[in-house]
Amino acid sequence: MHNKAPHPILYRTPNSPANRSAAMEKQKLRRLVRGPRRAAGELTALIVGRLDTRTALSTAVLARRWARVPRDLPALDFRVSDILPPEYDQAVALREDNLPPDPAMAGMLDGFLARCEMGSTRALADGVTSFLAADCDGDARRRVKTLRLEFFPTDHGGIIEHLIAAAVGSWGVEDLEMVVRPASGHHDGPAYPFPDDCLGDGGRSRLRSLALGNTTLPPLHSYEALTTLVLQGVAASTPVAVYERLFSDLTRLQVLHLISCSCTADLDHLVVDAPGSAMRELVVEECAFSRITVRALPMLARLACIGTTVVLRLDSVPNLTQVNLTFWGSKKPSNFLGKAPAGTTSLVLRFTRPSRWVVPMHLATPFLGLKRLLVADLPSNWDVSWPRMLVLAARSLEVLHSHVAHSDEKQGEEIAWWLWPRPKRKLRHRNMKEVVMIGFTQTSRQIKFLRDLVRMCRSLQRVVLLRDGQVQYNGLWDWKMVGQPECPWSTHDKMAVTKMIEPASRPLVDVILG
Repeated sequence: MHNKAPHPILYRTPNSPANRSAAMEKQKLRRLVRGPRRAAGELTALIVGRLDTRTALSTAVLARRWARVPRDLPALDFRVSDILPPEYDQAVALREDNLPPDPAMAGMLDGFLARCEMGSTRALADGVTSFLAADCDGDARRRVKTLRLEFFPTDHGGIIEHLIAAAVGSWGVEDLEMVVRPASGHHDGPAYPFPDDCLGDGGRSRLRSLALGNTTLPPLHSYEALTTLVLQGVAASTPVAVYERLFSDLTRLQVLHLISCSCTADLDHLVVDAPGSAMRELVVEECAFSRITVRALPMLARLACIGTTVVLRLDSVPNLTQVNLTFWGSKKPSNFLGKAPAGTTSLVLRFTRPSRWVVPMHLATPFLGLKRLLVADLPSNWDVSWPRMLVLAARSLEVLHSHVAHSDEKQGEEIAWWLWPRPKRKLRHRNMKEVVMIGFTQTSRQIKFLRDLVRMCRSLQRVVLLRDGQVQYNGLWDWKMVGQPECPWSTHDKMAVTKMIEPASRPLVDVILG
């Protein structure tokens, strides 16, 4: 009986061709498997990134590969508004209007609001606590760029402070938004203290954007790396010097928004003198300043002044190109732009109250670079010809848009232009290309202003007259004029308006009626 010869044993050296071939095959297989997994992971991250924070965090229970995705979210939002029932805001609106009149019904509504606030506060605190506990148990380090918080000013057991400390100190948050929502019936309560003591010097220097609503102000001079700052609902006990130091102390600040900010009533004149500031955008909205004087902001490019300020003076702002002025109140501003910025190319003027806050006046300096002008919400009972002063002062103006709002009040006085000194040269404007008016109803004042405008603007190419329409705003400094799709003009009116415009224009103007 013969034994079978044993099979030969093949030994592969590390650099043998067979070993290299096997390694290459394994690498190809890994790439084939890893490609779909990476694509699926990117798709999962894209989907989760479009969800709100509560929904995104709950996706961790769907599958093992989803558990890590919420750790890669660039922004986290913990808002009490996401927990409150839809009826809450409706009930708040009723109580602000002192409704219902029956005391018993009003008491029931107040009880409903209190229960909503208490329940949502408890739910928010529990959710943040669970989130922080899960973060401590995880192996992967969380990286977050933006944290947004909104809550009621009640006792949260320090959980808000713990969250902010972890976010700024450990997660690398650079953009922090903290808004304290006033509880119903307690709008005049003390401001919520901002937890500045939980942020070390490293956290303060890391923050690039900070938004605070109804909180106490931290020592902002220690946040020297800030480029964006939004303050809302600052207390009335705040000295105006605190606001003035924002411009001089935060030299890297580029965007500053002051919204519903108050100051001591005995000194409400805000003076800005910061030649070393890098600020490019300033918004002052519904603040308590009666006067604003900007002596020096060399980099300022966008300015919006909205509210009751009655005097605005601009001195050294060589780069200011976009301006929005929306004033209201019982007083008429004595000087809204006595010295026009030479570099301004876009100007928005809005009227939001019955009283006329702009009166015809001579500008000390003309708008040398103004290209686009919008006059919006102009009451129909006013003399709409007052923008004529701005047209004469802006020789580079190319686009004039005006929106006339309906008014049931008695028609006011007409501007006596013949009492004003006429310029030495003839009234000619050589750059105007387009005139659009929404709310054109063929009143005598409108027709007279339009006829004079067409005769004065020798390069006019297009006139758009719309009976109805609106101004669509894209932010504070850009807009679009939108008319109704149907044209309510009769054939007789079309002929009359066209006959009025075309003989006065050289060359003929393209007239569009809507």
